Amino acid sequence: MQTEQLKHPNRKIPLLPLLLELSIAILASVVLSACIGVAGSSLLAVWESLTNFDPNSTVHQVILELRLPRAVGAVLIGAALALSGAIMQGIGNNPLADTGLLGINAGAGFLVSISMVVFSATSFHRVMACAFLGACLGAVLTYGFGTAKGRNITPLRLLLAGSAVSALFNAISQGISLCFGLAKDLSFWQSGSLSGLTWNQIYIAIPWMLLAMAAGLLLGPALSILALGQESATGLGVSVKYVQISGMLVSLVLAGSCVAIAGGISFVGLMVPHIARFLVGTDYRKILPVSLLSGSLLMVLADVSARMLNAPYDIPVGALVSVLGVPFFLALTYQKRKRRWK
Repeated sequence: MQTEQLKHPNRKIPLLPLLLELSIAILASVVLSACIGVAGSSLLAVWESLTNFDPNSTVHQVILELRLPRAVGAVLIGAALALSGAIMQGIGNNPLADTGLLGINAGAGFLVSISMVVFSATSFHRVMACAFLGACLGAVLTYGFGTAKGRNITPLRLLLAGSAVSALFNAISQGISLCFGLAKDLSFWQSGSLSGLTWNQIYIAIPWMLLAMAAGLLLGPALSILALGQESATGLGVSVKYVQISGMLVSLVLAGSCVAIAGGISFVGLMVPHIARFLVGTDYRKILPVSLLSGSLLMVLADVSARMLNAPYDIPVGALVSVLGVPFFLALTYQKRKRRWK
């Protein structure tokens, strides 16, 4: 890892101006999201729906009850997925880490499907709890298979274990959907979509997500030291196990919340931290906040694109992000293998 640090020194892009620019871009994208739909709305209509809401106006109802929850949800989900991906890459020194690739999203979706069968009228609080427990189950199985027989953890081994766990959970979830007539409902979690998102869901999820985000950002200094290597971090007074466990818990809360709201969306946590690392270097005190805001921007723009590409129908945002993420993932694996050959 030390050689990696030397190859990619901290870049000269100032952090605060970059964060300000990203924040402005996010605000603009949210406004754009509120304006775009089957019937477009003007900026004036968006402003009036916020400042002078008319319950008898269909336009105001569409903006405030349908489009804005979707835009705010995209901001939260993008930030959560990107931050969780950056933390997982940091605690495991694994550049290919992502909640969708390590079986965490699939585990969360699996327990959500179980809850829908056991409890016919499932409250969103229960969905949140099941998603978190499922995310924990997916992580435990992935790391358990990846370290079976005392083998060392490697990025490739974790990816293979995560792929197996994801395939298992997705297959069981599909079987449940067919046996109990839940195919329409469960397809929401499997494809990853922001349609149908409500303010009530956001109100329930946002305290947990904001708390986990704050805790994750506080891990920045420790992750920067951990990037030097576990022995060096221990010598500098960092409790490696504490940082790893804390980082994993934060990532699981964020991933579980995202699955409960929007289903399984992969590759955001893979792509965005690498983009942040390219912009600001290898210091996690900078990578984490830049990843958080960049993830929000990416998700809002992806959701807007998903609504525009096949209007008036929606493309699942998870599918659209995967179209971008798969080539990115292949490029990363090729680059990693090329370095090994050299």
